[in-house]
Amino acid sequence: MNEQEKQISPIQFKPSRELDERLDRLAKKADLSKAQLVSNIVNEVSKDLEMCEKVGVYQFGVLLRNMSEALSEWSEKIKMKKVDPL
Repeated sequence: MNEQEKQISPIQFKPSRELDERLDRLAKKADLSKAQLVSNIVNEVSKDLEMCEKVGVYQFGVLLRNMSEALSEWSEKIKMKKVDPL
């Protein structure tokens, strides 16, 4: 194992079949391995998230996501008549 390989920590995830197929298609189109495509995507998105974090947009986005999830759960409960509407 060379020095560069020692510095890399492997990460595993299990994409849905649909996402796996999209990643395969995009990797082939870019003439990359799927692992390299995912690594490139994560690298670029993490840079964007760091920039958003610096200007406060990241926290606002997390807040909006959490609100959206809570509202979705609430609306599902209403549909199932487990909670009275407002």
